[in-house]
Amino acid sequence: MDTSRPLGHPPREIVSIADTCSTALQSMPRLEIWLKELGLPVDPALVPLMCLQTAFFTPWLPPETCYQLARLTVWLMAIDNVLDAPDAADAATRTGPDGAPTRVRAWHRVLAGHDNDGVSEGVSDRESDGVSDGVSDDPIARALAEIARDLDREGRPELTAVWRKSMHQTLIGMQWEREAARTAAAGRGVTGLTDYLQHGAWTIGVEQQVTALWALMDEPGLSRRLPLLLGALREAATAIRLLNDLRGHQREQSEGKTDALALGLTEQEVSRRAEAGLENCRRALAPLTAAGYGSAVALERVALWHARMYHHFDPVRPGQAATAPLPGGSGSAAPARHSPFVPQPREAPAMSIEQEVLDVIASGGQCDNTKLTELFDRLEPVDTDLLIGTWQGGGFEHTSENAALLAKMRWYGKRFVDADHVEPLLCRDEDGTVFSYEEMGLATLREVVHRGKQSTAMVYDQLPIIDHFRRLTDNVLLCVMDKKESPTDFFFHLTRAPASLPGSAIDGS
Repeated sequence: MDTSRPLGHPPREIVSIADTCSTALQSMPRLEIWLKELGLPVDPALVPLMCLQTAFFTPWLPPETCYQLARLTVWLMAIDNVLDAPDAADAATRTGPDGAPTRVRAWHRVLAGHDNDGVSEGVSDRESDGVSDGVSDDPIARALAEIARDLDREGRPELTAVWRKSMHQTLIGMQWEREAARTAAAGRGVTGLTDYLQHGAWTIGVEQQVTALWALMDEPGLSRRLPLLLGALREAATAIRLLNDLRGHQREQSEGKTDALALGLTEQEVSRRAEAGLENCRRALAPLTAAGYGSAVALERVALWHARMYHHFDPVRPGQAATAPLPGGSGSAAPARHSPFVPQPREAPAMSIEQEVLDVIASGGQCDNTKLTELFDRLEPVDTDLLIGTWQGGGFEHTSENAALLAKMRWYGKRFVDADHVEPLLCRDEDGTVFSYEEMGLATLREVVHRGKQSTAMVYDQLPIIDHFRRLTDNVLLCVMDKKESPTDFFFHLTRAPASLPGSAIDGS
């Protein structure tokens, strides 16, 4: 393993299976001891699987990271078992004055940083100088506080905050699922599919694992890439939730749980939606994985692991799982890929000019016009359908008059509604909200021949400017602004924005 690289970046030569297994083996004894000492309600036989999967996610990171993530995965399984087990229902749902389950409320407080109050509230008294020195009767609260404390010590604060938010959402989602099941059992109505998937994507555990990994990575500029990464992560988590429902439907029916199949989707519809979600995730990550960013590679590998796992067995009850493949998997009537993800090659090929430019885009760096012109002429044109949607933009240099003007405007990107309605200047106001700046007019899409190729181009309604586009990937475009009487072309790039844009006034957000 190449230990000289920053921890956020995987080595060019992917770590061998032997190294991955070695990392997992180093974590297993520690995790077994931790599980036994705390008495968490998780089958110790699952420890090898938990360590192996976390070593697979980021095989270039040290064994300590594997151990930390394996503890988190075990904790997520523990709370799932506590809140689902019939014989634990009474203990797990003791309510306080506000009607919220006491233990779950305590876990929220631990996540909020109130370790002392959070662990002891309604459970037991404890010392105030740290969880490891306390005498809490709730092993799950103690375990969570230990995980959070270590993540705070080893991780980056702005990213551990993202992880804590995802953990709060997990607890909210699990409470919502319990209430939805009770409501349905009492005949008071069934939840809608949209609400179910929104909460279910949080409770599957994928987002918590990935955000914890991000917090533990030494990857420069990772925070700047969060909007794109989080959009891809939500696609992956929703897809894995659907695959979980497909594999565990019979078990969850017997446990009185709601899932996508119980809400009316067929197996084929669930499989199709899951496949589409994984593909959307892969496409969104393409510019970052091509550039070798560990944050994106880790997310892709987490999705790959879970997708393949659910195609083969139910990890909640592995000994009782059916052996038949899921619809769309290997062995089905219509063979398809297990997932749209491709394992990283053992030896990476020499970086192409496309990869170089994708790396520049992902890092926010600069690139000279000679190289960009060469690449632009090689790339394929685009059609109107590909452009529809919202795109985030950026430049390849920061000194020209055009670059300075866009920076002054706080330019965000472009929005293509249809061929006759384009908002070319999406900008951010002082609080970060995205809006359409229309003082320079709107634009339309037209077929234009430029540098020997016909392609859809954007023509300003009021300015002597045409923007020409070429396809780097389905989600990344290389673009050039052709301005009348301008001595040089201005190159820029567009990356498809996530469906939900934080702090945005567009796309209904």
